[in-house]
Amino acid sequence: MIGELFQRLKAEVDEASGGRTRILLAAKHQSPEAVLEALTAGATLIGHNIIQQLTASEEALREMGAPEHETHVIGHVQSNKARPALIDAGTIETVDSLKTARRLNTVAGDLGLTRIIYLQINSSNAPSQFGVAPEDTLELAEQIFALPHLTLTGLMSIGANTPDEQAVRESFATTRKLAEQLRAEGHVGCRELSMGMSGDWRIAIDEGSTIIRVGRQVFGERD
Repeated sequence: MIGELFQRLKAEVDEASGGRTRILLAAKHQSPEAVLEALTAGATLIGHNIIQQLTASEEALREMGAPEHETHVIGHVQSNKARPALIDAGTIETVDSLKTARRLNTVAGDLGLTRIIYLQINSSNAPSQFGVAPEDTLELAEQIFALPHLTLTGLMSIGANTPDEQAVRESFATTRKLAEQLRAEGHVGCRELSMGMSGDWRIAIDEGSTIIRVGRQVFGERD
């Protein structure tokens, strides 16, 4: 069932995006067996909000001989979780401060790693969301580009939490325009836009999303 749902969603996403947008499956509270079923059906990108679950899931998937895949952190990373996050995920999508970036850079250096990061943008200025303010994004990006063990290749945003589709669209457009500004300033590798979830991914794709983050459309509702 999971495999069928993934294939159905992938067909819809490919049609909407012209094949430009990848699907990140949010695996929060999902069993390794459920994740394995999705990977076997062709999924290649898995995201975790909780670092303990990331570590346990990746270990189990290795033991089960799971297909090769990318793993992203899509939840806030506390300082004491930086090491396992960097070991078990190739990309951290939720960097929103210089303090967090410096911590990740230090730990990555100690581990002898270089990791990809995205900046998380609070594109709707919601007090309940993590993320750097849009007006502070370019300055923070310039500071992070100087860190040797981190490679900034994209921006991530949750978008406005509202039934107002125009407000949602504007929040995604804000993130897209920031990425365009970074590329215009010479940072041509900053091309990923992780925007859109189960309820608004079509709007996000319209606004340039290259990665959508969905879970329940493939795994079903969480208990």
